[in-house]
Amino acid sequence: MRVFIIRPFNTKEGIDFERVDKELIQAALAKLATLGFASSGGTTGEISRQGNIREDMFRMIVAADLVIADVSIHNANAFYELGIRHALRPRHTFLLRSLVDKHNYPFDLQTDRYFIYDAADPGASVDRLVEALRSTLATLERDSPVFSLLPKLTPHGRGQLVTIPRDFQEDVNRALSEGRRGDLRLLAYEATSFEWDQEGLRAVGEAQFKLRAFAGARDTFESLRKTAPDDVQANLRLGTIYQRLVPSANSGRKAELRMLSDQAIDRVLGDNPALNDRVEAYSLQASNEKSQWLEDFVEGPAAEVRSRALCSPHFERMLALYLKAANLNLNAHYPAVNALALLKVQLVLGKLLPEVWQTGFDDDAKAEAGLKSRETLAARLTSSLCLALEMDEIMGKRDGAPDGWAASSRADFLLLTGGRADRVGAQYRTALTGADRFTLEATRRNLAIYRELGLFEPALATALEVVDQAIAKTAEARPAPTRVVLFTGHMVDAPDRPKDKARFPPTAAAEAKARAMIEKELQEELKGHEGTMLGIAGGACGGDILFHEVCEQLGIATDLYLALPEEKFQVASVQRGGPRWIDRFQSLVRRVPPRVLQQAEPLPRWLTDKTDYDVWQRNNMWMMFNSLATGMRDLTLIALYNAERESGGPGGTRHLVAETRKWGFKPIELDARALLQD
Repeated sequence: MRVFIIRPFNTKEGIDFERVDKELIQAALAKLATLGFASSGGTTGEISRQGNIREDMFRMIVAADLVIADVSIHNANAFYELGIRHALRPRHTFLLRSLVDKHNYPFDLQTDRYFIYDAADPGASVDRLVEALRSTLATLERDSPVFSLLPKLTPHGRGQLVTIPRDFQEDVNRALSEGRRGDLRLLAYEATSFEWDQEGLRAVGEAQFKLRAFAGARDTFESLRKTAPDDVQANLRLGTIYQRLVPSANSGRKAELRMLSDQAIDRVLGDNPALNDRVEAYSLQASNEKSQWLEDFVEGPAAEVRSRALCSPHFERMLALYLKAANLNLNAHYPAVNALALLKVQLVLGKLLPEVWQTGFDDDAKAEAGLKSRETLAARLTSSLCLALEMDEIMGKRDGAPDGWAASSRADFLLLTGGRADRVGAQYRTALTGADRFTLEATRRNLAIYRELGLFEPALATALEVVDQAIAKTAEARPAPTRVVLFTGHMVDAPDRPKDKARFPPTAAAEAKARAMIEKELQEELKGHEGTMLGIAGGACGGDILFHEVCEQLGIATDLYLALPEEKFQVASVQRGGPRWIDRFQSLVRRVPPRVLQQAEPLPRWLTDKTDYDVWQRNNMWMMFNSLATGMRDLTLIALYNAERESGGPGGTRHLVAETRKWGFKPIELDARALLQD
């Protein structure tokens, strides 16, 4: 959480503002940090010494999640900065002032609520300030008088003043192109340390969404929503993400996920969104109804599939929402083609099952009129879509960029309007060239509905064959594991390490004990486990290499994670063990092609301002997030270390043990003191 403090400096008009800052404001922020509101930020006093104060000030005021403004005295700079905040951000601006009676306040601020403190004893108000700040952060009410008086005013996007570093975006693009879900989780975690966090999280979340890394994307967009609760993109994405998580959830969790999806969409619709955002929100609501419609007719006797599909209450709600979205924007082909598909389904099934169709009407005449009205509507939608989808220069682009869904909609349209099987197949093949896995599976989901209902054959069979071939090309080369074991442990002691600080003596006896301890725990993990286990570890001499070797012996596949390129890592983390360990490292690298975190020990340029962070700490987080990105619930950490002689510094074993506990790993701590015993 970024905090910007607007206040006078030094002692003015009898108030020691440095003392107020230290004993009240900073003390309260420190307490907030213990409650989960860790913060960073500053004041103009800190940036004025660096020059270019105006640009930095504007950026920090806009980017801050919380602005605390002390307006105890007439201070032009404070009022100017407060005015900028009120003009640019609608909420989370907190005013405080001393209770000294002699100070008057500007007329325009006299109606505002203030937190009152005693300048003679500012520390006495810390607890009250903590609660007041927590309340301010929790509310969605607008505290800016500008946005309160103009409720339809839309704040400027932060991206106009705050942009993400180019090399960060390059790292996101690289992770996306290589399908590195764990790397994206790491980048999301690291982005939260900077004032461009919202923009960074948005970029990472979009990449995760494209990779169908829905659990990671959920965490990323929820993290974004904590600081930007009304962010349209975050809420629209969450509406889809929670919906996509439903099929893999247990029965008790499905209803909750649907509720979370609906809530995210309602947040968008309740905030007067732009036209295209409203179209997408209604389309998402329709998609949620579609999921429940599928459950209505898929679960049950096969002979009743069509009748259950036709009479499901979710059918009419789904159709109405797609039509509502299409009516808002006649060029919005996605909801229109879905509405046309549903009308076609309804018409075919209504004619095949007249007795089922008639149950929704008072008499046969009204039932017949209902079918006629839908035929008319389907004809109108067909004409509208035919025009829209053929206007490539207009419909082929969205916001100036190529619209990847337009080609897919053309293929759907051809299928729905009776195109030849070979022509339909060719259209889908063109539409899905280069498509991501999310698009492929969304396309197949709709086609599978028609297959279940026995419609649109034989063209449907050709379309499904094309889609399945495209999905097969994106399949993972290695089956997903069903259990993941992450390892961390001490390296072999360097020759010059004092004996009274020894942790892993470079002796055959110590190595044999370490190997036996690791093997025992891995065998325990294998007991009763059906499926594929994956081991993840670094490649340092000592525990890491032993772990990989024991896994190979037990038939467990491993992934090798190196903080630095092979030759640099060898110098930093293997060479101390001597020639034998170097040979074993080289053998490991040949057998298990390594993944490399970064090319040199200094952090990437965009990360240099992250305090108390280095490549080794980053390496720990990288391995942990890649373990999480497998999506497995069974996550274990095996840690071989001597707690009494663990340095506890960034990047050490203790650090990874602590971090994995936060994410629910099962901890297995092997007491390395046994390695010191003769």
